[in-house]
Amino acid sequence: MAGFLENYRKDLIDSLSAVEKKRFTCVKQRRQHPHLHPECAFCRKIKANKDILLENRHIVVMFGRQHHKGHLLVMPKAHEEDLLKLHQKTLDSFMNDTMQVMKALGKAIKPDLFNLEYLDNWDHHIHWNIYPRFRKDKDWGNPPVIPLKGEKFKEMPLTKGELDVFKKELRRLKNKLW
Repeated sequence: MAGFLENYRKDLIDSLSAVEKKRFTCVKQRRQHPHLHPECAFCRKIKANKDILLENRHIVVMFGRQHHKGHLLVMPKAHEEDLLKLHQKTLDSFMNDTMQVMKALGKAIKPDLFNLEYLDNWDHHIHWNIYPRFRKDKDWGNPPVIPLKGEKFKEMPLTKGELDVFKKELRRLKNKLW
């Protein structure tokens, strides 16, 4: 059985383009490769390089639904479904990288504070929701009010200037993050 799995993984890896191989060199267990999770919306976006603000060897950063200005998602590049089963080094690095991304966003939009939220009930790819919070928010002092899937909400996108500052900070961080 082990020989079969190794050959299957090798065939899968060999079928990837050079760009895909380079993008996923960090994946140690090939069974977690996004190609094997076609039902995962995040894996599909990573594979298609869609909506990604920052991608390094280990994490991906993209905007979430902009019901709160600057709402971000930070996730491991490899498909993982259980935060409690991550290797301690991976978890430590994931948290550190998330904090660095929050600092970069903080330089761009200067929120009063951040809420960091782990919700695993909609999308089963581990990810942090980062919510910059401002005293003028309608739900200030409470957890962020999250519209239900499919529910309409007023979008609060970053201005062009804020987005430029944030992207500049992310480019600076890209090589610094593990």
